Amino acid sequence: MSSPPAADFYKVDLVPARIRPIPESAKSGNLRQQIAGIGHRIRSSNTTPITREAYAHYYNAWGGSFILHPEVLQFFEDTYGVKTDYRGYYQAGVCIAAVGTWGQYIAGDRNALRAYKLTDRVDFGYPTIHLPVAPGNKCTVLYRTGYLLNLQRAQIKGAVFTRLKKMSILKQIPEALPTGKKEFQIKERRFERLGGTSRNIQDFSPDEVAAIYGELFQVRWNRPPHAIAALIPTLNRLHRFLYGKVLSLKNRPVAIQINYRAETTRSICVDYINGGVDKSFNGISPGSLLSYINGRDACAEGRAKGKQVIYSYGKSNTEYKDQWCDQIARGFTGFWMP
Repeated sequence: MSSPPAADFYKVDLVPARIRPIPESAKSGNLRQQIAGIGHRIRSSNTTPITREAYAHYYNAWGGSFILHPEVLQFFEDTYGVKTDYRGYYQAGVCIAAVGTWGQYIAGDRNALRAYKLTDRVDFGYPTIHLPVAPGNKCTVLYRTGYLLNLQRAQIKGAVFTRLKKMSILKQIPEALPTGKKEFQIKERRFERLGGTSRNIQDFSPDEVAAIYGELFQVRWNRPPHAIAALIPTLNRLHRFLYGKVLSLKNRPVAIQINYRAETTRSICVDYINGGVDKSFNGISPGSLLSYINGRDACAEGRAKGKQVIYSYGKSNTEYKDQWCDQIARGFTGFWMP
């Protein structure tokens, strides 16, 4: 973007003949636009525009987190009007990485959701950012993100990782559980003896999932879930990404989790958003049992398919997560740029 002519800053009043400055507010707005334009040119300077179809191909080939799935990004555009710009990183004429961007941000990053005022409208928690990068390759990402996983430290040049900012990433279940698997095997058998059953959350309609989650979350926390009004329309589009089980006792749901899962040829990525549990059954801990079952099944699937499993509990902010997760440093990119 070229510098604006002086006329953008001054208007000429011919009667009487004098120069009248534009108000300071107009100057500052114009300056912000110039700075934003410079920032955009710098961030995109080492990238090339690619099509959504090309991005989808690279995403499936190299892996990526749920929030970066092309269908999820299309959902944001169709539902909230946030259009994604797809960019490729090339070396010797060959694309070695691909990203979706919203302005200065990596699309779907928590900071991007906040900047576009989506965090109060729909709940995706603190999504993990795992970018589609070809194995054995590196690229410099200048778009902003604050939730890049340490797993990509070697691939994303210029990213800054800090021990003070961490994500909770699922351990290998059951092998890495601090208490071992025996405790939960006993709980599972006891749950079944009491008439407990588990069903795939995919068996429930969007309306049913929202109703069960809303009720059990209210029971657990004595308040409604965040952005619950958006859950049904969200699931109408993204139902196939739901993951996990719903636990019931005598046909009455007692524990549910909202997990979103995306699978590619190389990876299985799951984002745990939140859950609900009937506290009157704390004697058999259905909430903990559900965490065990969902985590165990995801790890078993990854081993069976030979795929990397990235199962995120979001930002490390509660001791509860430490039972199930390792604290992994999260990275920041592009934060120093306008």
